[in-house]
Order: sequence, then C-alpha cells, then structure tokens
Amino acid sequence: MKDLLTDKETATILGISRPSLYKIVRTFDSGLTGRWKLKEGKHFEFVTRNGRRSRRARRFTEAGVEVIAAYIEKDKNGFLDFIKELLTRRRIKRKKTLVSRRITQEFVESAEDFIIKNELAFVPKKSTIYILQTNGTGYKNTLDRLRKEGSAEGPEALEIDKHFVLLEEERLWSQKGIARMAINMREKSSVKKKKARTAWMDAVGLVVEDCFKREIKRLKAAPKNIDKAISAAKRATGETCEVTGRKRTQGNRLKLDGHHLFDRNTRPDLADLHENILVVEGNVHSDFHSWKGAGKCEPKDFLEYLDTCRLDLVDLDDSASARRYNKLVVRLENLQKNFEDNHLRYQGDLIRY
Repeated sequence: MKDLLTDKETATILGISRPSLYKIVRTFDSGLTGRWKLKEGKHFEFVTRNGRRSRRARRFTEAGVEVIAAYIEKDKNGFLDFIKELLTRRRIKRKKTLVSRRITQEFVESAEDFIIKNELAFVPKKSTIYILQTNGTGYKNTLDRLRKEGSAEGPEALEIDKHFVLLEEERLWSQKGIARMAINMREKSSVKKKKARTAWMDAVGLVVEDCFKREIKRLKAAPKNIDKAISAAKRATGETCEVTGRKRTQGNRLKLDGHHLFDRNTRPDLADLHENILVVEGNVHSDFHSWKGAGKCEPKDFLEYLDTCRLDLVDLDDSASARRYNKLVVRLENLQKNFEDNHLRYQGDLIRY
C-alpha cells in the first residue's frame, strides 16, 4: 500500500488552509476546472465511504497534490517580480518534496532491485513507471521516441551507464534517464494535452536528479549512521537494558544490543531513527528473533513477545519495573501507530515556508 498524504499534510504543502483545500476540491468535483481533472484512485482516495461525497475526508497522492498546486498557480502571471520569485521557490520546494516522497517509497520497496554506480542510481522498469506515473504503453512509446531522437539531428543518444544499464536483459534507468523520459513525455506525448499529467511530468523533470542524489547519499551513509544511532541510543539509556533494567558497568560487562523495532531490511528509512532502536540485553535480543523467525518485524511483535513468552522479564509488583514496562508499551504503541501501513519517514516531511 502506498503512503498517501492526509488532507492536513496536503494543505500544509500547498500553503493553504484545510477548508480552502476542500473548496478547491469541490471545484474539481463540479467539473468547472475544464481540462484539469482530479481522479479518485489516481489523485486521491476517500478516508471513508460513508456520507455525502462532497463532505468526505480525503487522502491525496503526490501527483494529486501537484495537480491542485498547478491549478492554484495557473493565474499568478500578474504578480510582481519578487512575489513571483517567492512562488517559484515554494514551487520548487513543493515539487522536490512530492517527487522525493515517491522516490523514497520506490527505494524502500525495491531495496534489492536497484544498482548504484558512482553518483547514479539505476532503478528497474516498474519503479521507473511508478515514478513517472505512466503505464507499460506510455513507457514503451517514450522509449521508442528517445531511440529515434538519438540521431545526428536530435538530442544526444541514450548512453549506457549514464541513462540506463542492462541487467539480465532488463533496462534499469538512472535519474538522468528518468529526467529525459519525463521531459520527452511532457513535450512529445499525448500527456501535453492533459493538465494533470503535465504538472507531474514538470515536477519529475525538474527535481528527480536532486532527489536521487539525496537517496544515494543516504544509502551510502546508512551503515555508519546506523552504528552511530545505536551507540547514541545506548548512551541515552546509560548503558541500561530498556526491558530488564540491568546496567552495563565495569564490573558487569553486560552485552547490550540495539534492536530495530521496525526491522532495518523492510524499513531502511527507520534504520537510524533513535525511537526505532530498543536497547536490550544480547540474550533477550537473540531470543526474540528465535521466537519471531525470519521476515519483517514491527514494534507490536516485540510487545507480543513480552506479553506471551517473556513475562519473567517484567515484575509488575516492583514499581520501577512496572514504570519501565508501561513506558515501553506507550513508546512502542506510538511508534507502531506513526509508521505502520507503510507510512514512511521522509527527510523534510511537511515542508514549511
């Protein structure tokens, strides 16, 4: 399931109030926006199916937010130059946030499917299609046009190891290749007749390279950042197990591990997040993973482990132990609520102006 933006997050990104957002949405619903379209399933989804359509709360895709933004900004040409500059800066920041969210999702969900070479990251066809918000036909038509354009009269030809690489006969695309595809779709395909698609292609073409660079930097720094986060978590607890309360000292060389509550393989976006690292005794950590087995794990799994298998680790008759357990339950339940259902952690999530 993809991570959609709430109406509150959408309004914040657009720099408007929530009531103003729904006023604009109702304009789209009425059909008075002409070629500007806001489609259920593609640009938004309803939070609930009950009640009048016009009154139901919605969640929005990045492409949906970009459509609304482009519609809002279509009549801004009469502004003074300094106002235009402010709008331009806001527009670029918004586009970078929305495209970056989409790219972060793809890097997290396709963690084993992409290749990094130097400063370029190459992602598979399915990720490319998703980032561009197109389909197999649109992808094929764009690739055919780019091949024809790689002539003496046209733009530079597509280059292997620059725009794409071949892996077992599949073509993986870099940020430079995806930018070329977005620009080509914007200018040469039927997309140019659709305002909503044009808005998203503009966004991708403008900021996809910067977004990829940031993901590459994050991925390269990940091992070091994870080690630093685990060390910081241990220091914050005073070298103490957050479950048993036992402390590592010079006289007691207790082995302490940093357990990732959302596992680092399926949730690399949370791997260096302090709140996601639980400091536990090494034997407790090993026992949990033996109990859980292979596959992803979440905070709720550790709570289930404690409640069903290791009640011996918690003495509710002891006030200090009870307080520690209650604090742990609140923390893990909040972490679960904040990041479950593929709600990703983003750099600069919710931009401010």
